[in-house]
Amino acid sequence: MQHFVPIPPDLQPWLLAGVVVDAPVELAHSHFPAMVSSMLVVRLAGQVQCRGTVVPPSAWISASTTAAVYDHAGPVRAVGLVLQPEAAAALFAGACGAVNAIRPMAELAGTRWAAVERGMLAAADDDARLDVLCQFIRATAAPPSDCEVRRLQALALLTAACSADGGTGQHMGLSKRQFERRFVAHWGMAPKQFQVIARLNSTLWQALANAPSGQGAELAVDQGYYDQSHMGRDVRRLAGQPLQALVQDTRTALSAHWPLQIGAQTQPKPLHQPPQPTQPTQLVAPARRR
Repeated sequence: MQHFVPIPPDLQPWLLAGVVVDAPVELAHSHFPAMVSSMLVVRLAGQVQCRGTVVPPSAWISASTTAAVYDHAGPVRAVGLVLQPEAAAALFAGACGAVNAIRPMAELAGTRWAAVERGMLAAADDDARLDVLCQFIRATAAPPSDCEVRRLQALALLTAACSADGGTGQHMGLSKRQFERRFVAHWGMAPKQFQVIARLNSTLWQALANAPSGQGAELAVDQGYYDQSHMGRDVRRLAGQPLQALVQDTRTALSAHWPLQIGAQTQPKPLHQPPQPTQPTQLVAPARRR
């Protein structure tokens, strides 16, 4: 019904997964937890709404700070890419600072998107459609664009946010307030909120990958929570249901929580711990000296 497609090695700095969705009419909803990743989705059949708003046929769905329910009208078929958290704003200027947002891809990518849509129409199957989307990411990120520089700048912000100094940004030459402003301008959320949601995502993926054993106190400790109750409160608040109920639901034949199944297969790096940029963090411009 829904399945994960591995990403070509050259695109792994930009993408977490490819996804093919084939939801029958019996599956009336899709439930997503709060997420630090974003998605590029092209719907081939059916209609989808989120919070009463129709989702465009070709859409970028940003990172989110709350759980979201997508309502289906009839069977839904779609293909998409899950972007690395640092990738969206590096690839698309209009994605910078966006959170809890849904944007038409034609608005985000401009005139280049028309060629992608033609390629999707001409593609013979879902694998070919995903190849069209992957090629679009390659072309967008390729020199002479400065997408790679912007990606490394975003990684530098993440490294600072997760550093031992508590995300003050001091090693970047910024005051705590300056750093937080820069982080919010880029990610659309405060550093602490990003860390909390990233930890939730990692917790959900680990719980599903290791169910039924990976749902208790040991998981809470491994993920950096004070205790199991602390973990439980975050899961209910940011994913909408208790952890055990989420895990059990993903074991059913038709699960509205299929995004959790995809996440467990993807197993992204734990972003609540410091990521490792491939270039020095001074790529982010230091604050002006007084």
